[in-house]
Amino acid sequence: MYYGGRGRGRGGGRGRGRGGGASSYPNRRASQSLQADDGGDTFVLEPKSKWARVGIRPADVRVEEVGSYSMYGDLDHWESLEPRRDRSLMRMMSLDCTGQQTTPVDFNLDEGYSAEALDGVLFKQQLPVMMKWAILNAEDPKLVAVKEEVDIVSTCTLLADLMQGLYEYSPENMVFGAARVNGKVVVGSLIRPDIHGITQGGNAARFGMGSQDHAKFWGRRFEVYMSADNGAGDAEGLNDKVAAPRFRTVLHTKLRDLNLLLAAGVDAANPFVDVPYPQKYVDFVTAGIQNFGEGKENRLYGGHMLRWWSNNVLNGTGTLHAGVHDNGLVLRVKTFRIDELPPIVQAKEASTRRQYWSAEVCLGFVHALLKFVLTKVVQPHDRVLYEFTCPKEVGAFTCREVPPSTVGHDYLQGDVEDFLA
Repeated sequence: MYYGGRGRGRGGGRGRGRGGGASSYPNRRASQSLQADDGGDTFVLEPKSKWARVGIRPADVRVEEVGSYSMYGDLDHWESLEPRRDRSLMRMMSLDCTGQQTTPVDFNLDEGYSAEALDGVLFKQQLPVMMKWAILNAEDPKLVAVKEEVDIVSTCTLLADLMQGLYEYSPENMVFGAARVNGKVVVGSLIRPDIHGITQGGNAARFGMGSQDHAKFWGRRFEVYMSADNGAGDAEGLNDKVAAPRFRTVLHTKLRDLNLLLAAGVDAANPFVDVPYPQKYVDFVTAGIQNFGEGKENRLYGGHMLRWWSNNVLNGTGTLHAGVHDNGLVLRVKTFRIDELPPIVQAKEASTRRQYWSAEVCLGFVHALLKFVLTKVVQPHDRVLYEFTCPKEVGAFTCREVPPSTVGHDYLQGDVEDFLA
């Protein structure tokens, strides 16, 4: 196997290419010199084209819902959260967009915005709560049926961020943590002041600083608009607050020979279609109207659609609804099936002779990276933890062992000794 650049920059820019294109790293030659074969100590990202040769297509991804839960308690203190095995806090989509590519609306995303309203907008403790749910429901037949197969435990958000990181340019490093718990490798985001998601340095700690927190609020406000007055059985009114979704799904995702147990937030379910879960779930996003204008193809096809697809391909969500807004005033909702996003991008590439991103490259990359992680994370979590870092100037992941007391590995909070035991 080849271990192998990336670039970041939410919204478009340099370093895009289905099979490579311009390198996302300023020192591409140095990056390629680090390339290693199976069992090597580095995982070199460039050239991107090699990941397509892994041969995993979107149609090859298999997703099954293992369970789900509603989170009661304080979102800012995960220890208080009670993961109830029910759908009481699952929002239901209230605007019927069935059969429509575009639906006219009139929403003001700024309604209720304030600094105080940002409480609970971000939820960083998906893994501890999911692991708590798994321990409480250890005898659940669906969980029992898959637990021996599981190789990797993680979140759809983290794996999506990695796929996006392969293509998007930014001056930041990529970093994540991992630990071996009862034979399973848990891969999670590190929580430190200089880290946001999987990015470290530069503008990594950007949430809470100006436009980024405002945009996040707009996204959450749109979720509430799209599921308002849905009679979802939320007796405590928790879903009325502009905050991260309180309903979560647990998924068994097969990526060729890898078995993943993934946690994912659910914006809402679509009551207007007769399909099983998780295809019944929907994703709500927002995008400025300027991104749909002529000359903005990088932003829409190379930025937004990459994020929309990668955020959902591993969780089986069926459709995505984008609120197209003009400075916070939503004018219409555009509807996309998740599986039609790669063909839309391919068609735009063919008509413009530009390259944006490839689903096969993304899936091959994340598959190979997780295989690399499995070869490195060998000691149990009570002895050693692991950190994987890809410096921006190098373009290759390396792994280092750290003591169990190392700050930032919050994905292992709580008692995990009985997790999938």
